[in-house]
Amino acid sequence: MLITFTTQPDRRLLGVALRRAFRRTLIAYWLCAGVMALLALLGWCGGDAAGTVVWGAGAVALALVAWWADHRLVSINWKLYGRPVVWTVGDEGVRYDGELMDCLVRWPAVERVEPVPYHLIFRIGRHQAIPARIDGLDAGQRDELLAFLYARGLLGQPAEEAARRVAPAR
Repeated sequence: MLITFTTQPDRRLLGVALRRAFRRTLIAYWLCAGVMALLALLGWCGGDAAGTVVWGAGAVALALVAWWADHRLVSINWKLYGRPVVWTVGDEGVRYDGELMDCLVRWPAVERVEPVPYHLIFRIGRHQAIPARIDGLDAGQRDELLAFLYARGLLGQPAEEAARRVAPAR
């Protein structure tokens, strides 16, 4: 089996896919900021002005770090994914051919594939992911691709369920 398709860049959709791929890392920042904000609120209710200022400043700082990390995640990846990409999925692995890089990731390196709206995220590890935009595929190609990935044991759900997650109702 060999499926080849080309994707056009879309920064907003790339951002959605990357936020989804790295949500565990990003959520840790937001949770810590929330806890610090709660501590600031408790300090304010208890009349502790110094504690309120310290915890409040910490909450704002962590919220800014979370926003900055999210922004940098998209900005750094946009350099490679901000150009048309030719994807090839076959028996050897998944291949990315772009203007700046050609890359083949063989199947033993891929831990799983996560279907998210308009993308398949090929997970190589906890901190490595390749977001492949597949909303340009016709329904037959998309179903064939998902069935192939399911047969390889890379999708954690049946191909029909993955198809619903990849192509949400508009």
